[in-house]
Amino acid sequence: MRAFLDRDLIPAVILWERGDEIFVIDGAHRLSALIAWVRDDYGDGGDSNRFFGAGITDEQRKVAKKTRDLIKREIGTYAEYSGLVGQTLTDRVQARRLASIGKESIIIQWVTAATPAAAEASFFKINQAAQPIDPIERRILQSRTSPNAIASRCIVRGGRGHKYWAAFDAELQENVETLGAKIHDDLYKPPHRQPVTSADQPIAGQGYNALPFVFDLVSLCNELPMPKTNNDMKISDALPPDIDGSLTLEMMKKVNKRIELVSTNASGSLGFHPLVYFYAKSRNFLPSAFLASLEFSQKLDRESRKRDFTRIRRNFEDYIFENKNFVTLTASRLGSGSRSLGRISELYWQIFLGFQDGLDGGGILEKLTGQPEFAHLRVADIPPPNADLPVGQRGASRQSKSAAFIREAMRGVVRCPICDGAVHTNSMTFDHGERRRDGGSNRSDNLNPTHPYCNSGVKS
Repeated sequence: MRAFLDRDLIPAVILWERGDEIFVIDGAHRLSALIAWVRDDYGDGGDSNRFFGAGITDEQRKVAKKTRDLIKREIGTYAEYSGLVGQTLTDRVQARRLASIGKESIIIQWVTAATPAAAEASFFKINQAAQPIDPIERRILQSRTSPNAIASRCIVRGGRGHKYWAAFDAELQENVETLGAKIHDDLYKPPHRQPVTSADQPIAGQGYNALPFVFDLVSLCNELPMPKTNNDMKISDALPPDIDGSLTLEMMKKVNKRIELVSTNASGSLGFHPLVYFYAKSRNFLPSAFLASLEFSQKLDRESRKRDFTRIRRNFEDYIFENKNFVTLTASRLGSGSRSLGRISELYWQIFLGFQDGLDGGGILEKLTGQPEFAHLRVADIPPPNADLPVGQRGASRQSKSAAFIREAMRGVVRCPICDGAVHTNSMTFDHGERRRDGGSNRSDNLNPTHPYCNSGVKS
């Protein structure tokens, strides 16, 4: 906005026309910024509400407010400038900017592609020229009609927003939207707050702008190819379009099933506490740890080891919480997201087996560092450069506040009386200390918060 009002150089917007429709090939962000300024809609205004319905999240509203406040402070609102028309202005900057609104224009160039495929090729060629598009984002764009891309978008928006699934029949659309809303809520409620001042954090961090992560999640849960190393970012061709929606719905069901294994009140859920498994000590969500935990929990389920896990769960959770740098060291070595999830999942499995064999923390570290794939953990006790959390100029930083809260919260966390593991609000059931069939009452002194699996799978 400042560049437009101060008459600085703005690159041309590139468009493509097909009949009565005009598509933005390059420059959508520039146009969106101008439109948002004129309409005072940064994701929470009238147009956004009509588009998303009741699907605007608290995080989206916070981002919108932060943007609006910044614009008002640094530039001024469009409404303010409109109110100055016809007045004599003594502020030269304000006068020049007001004149720019009526005089300035944006250069437009047209793509002459004859077909949608040619226009799409132009889009990727133009947008790859300066700063390459992230491989995951590029895959989502290229496969936007494939079932994994549609499922990802539906989950991210909680079944709302633009209906990429509009071609499906009405009943299937409703099923897709309902399941998308459920998975979104399971992942992102309660909302993530910064700094962290509550142990009740969502299991998947901040839901705003999470499409690449959810795309990885859908791929993992459906055993689709994912890049494994920094040098292996090219994966197989995109899936074909989903014509009737059946594949999209099936993929979403598999995601739901995997999520229910680590969270929710589903009877077999292990109820992993996000501050133990999915977050760094300084508040940041760790996508690699989340995806790896899905793999680890599935292996426990597949090999019928969930009961064994409950026996050593307290030791296991204390160990991985105190040694979160194992995850960051592994991710920095192999890359974040899908590239390191297999190694982190195996790390969890080896720690589980170590406690099963009666080893203590020192013995487990010795066992791990004796394996080539975990030799890098030998430096786990050496702080990396700049390891200290940033210190705020006027007070403690958000990271420091979050780290202090998480440290104290985990000391007094609610614990399951059956496995002694940490219990999270999203995965809490209540066990009768004395069974109902043995005469136990529903009084509060006979109820204890437990993990769903401990309540239904261990005690039973």
